[in-house]
Amino acid sequence: MSYPFLCDHCGKKFELETPVAKECPFCFWTSSVKREDELASAKKGVSHPSGTRASGSSRKVFSGNLIFLVRILAFLGIAVAVGFLGVKAYIAFAPSVSKQWKTFSIKAPRDNKNSSGASSVAVPAGPTPQEKEVLRREVTVSNDRTPSPGEQEVLGRVVPFQTGWTERLPSAAWTLEQYQKMIADQEAFYKMPFARSYKKKLEELFKTKYLAASAAFAKGDVLLARNLWVESLAFPLYSTDLKKHRAVALTMLRPFINDTLAKVSAMNQSLVDRGKRVREEALSASYQKLGGLIAQKKWVEALAAIDQMTPELDLLRKNPKVQESPAQYPAAFGTIDVDLQRPLMDLMAPVPSSTADLQPLQQDLVEKKEVLQTFTEAYVKNAVALYQAALGMIRAEKWQEAAQSLGSIQGPPALLQDAAEKMAILGKILKDQGAAGSKQ
Repeated sequence: MSYPFLCDHCGKKFELETPVAKECPFCFWTSSVKREDELASAKKGVSHPSGTRASGSSRKVFSGNLIFLVRILAFLGIAVAVGFLGVKAYIAFAPSVSKQWKTFSIKAPRDNKNSSGASSVAVPAGPTPQEKEVLRREVTVSNDRTPSPGEQEVLGRVVPFQTGWTERLPSAAWTLEQYQKMIADQEAFYKMPFARSYKKKLEELFKTKYLAASAAFAKGDVLLARNLWVESLAFPLYSTDLKKHRAVALTMLRPFINDTLAKVSAMNQSLVDRGKRVREEALSASYQKLGGLIAQKKWVEALAAIDQMTPELDLLRKNPKVQESPAQYPAAFGTIDVDLQRPLMDLMAPVPSSTADLQPLQQDLVEKKEVLQTFTEAYVKNAVALYQAALGMIRAEKWQEAAQSLGSIQGPPALLQDAAEKMAILGKILKDQGAAGSKQ
């Protein structure tokens, strides 16, 4: 059985044994191929009179136009009603708001960049209520106040002070028994005993000069002790022959001679340092007196004592290198053997004197003076005047001037602490103002 087909594209007819045609064998179109029997049935179902189709379409157009007209009329009615109500409301409220409208002015909007920059400027917030309370706070002080713990520590401190020079011998003084034993030991060593008469002369010289020098030193008479120790070296001649005298007597007495020369040297140094030692001892006594004045709260007298001590302390610290020689030897020096005179003269050359370490004492006096000054009437009066001036500037909101005035206060501690707290707040205010000004 074959099925007839019709191609709407090329108008050709053809037959196929299958009821479905995929494409036209002439033009190769697929969507234009239809079976003839299907086309005939479709034409029968949709065939209507032309009058009927025209009347139906005209009814549809009329109804659509009617609906559009109704909508336009409704919109116009609503618009008229709204306009009427708006006019009524304007007439009712215009008299009451006309005056207010006159106070407003309309300005052209600024550029976005300028408006955003203006809005970003930070206005200083100013001090907080707690900070205002600190700025308004007023502290009072008096001259008879009690030292604070920190001040009391400075005032009560005692610096150990010891003079740099002490009168002492390089070795202990000899006794008569030690002197006699030394001679006996030397006689045995050299196997050359002294004559009995010569040993008596040596012992007599030792008693009258050496032992007397030891007694003078014990009493503190340094010059007399030195002169007597020098005279104890004027030994009697062992022989009229000086060479024999020096070879025998001076050689055998060498231990005693060396020890006595050391004592003479120490006494010469003591004579050179005696003036400085006296000043150091006076300074030590003044320092002890200063402690008593502070304990009695005699602030003015204590300051005066420090002012007297300071120049003397500076003079002692200079420690001049050039010093005077000690006093000349006694006339008996000429009776001493020449071989002993030379080392004795060498001992007259001055050496740099020893000085106490005065730096701790000087520093202590400086710190004590700084504290004591805060107790004087003049100092307190000046500090209070600066403080009151700063308070007046704070009330006038002159922050910079107030900070400068408070910064000049160095004491007493109560004012100094309060000034420091106020300055911290003023610094914050000035910083905020500076930041706001830089942004503008």
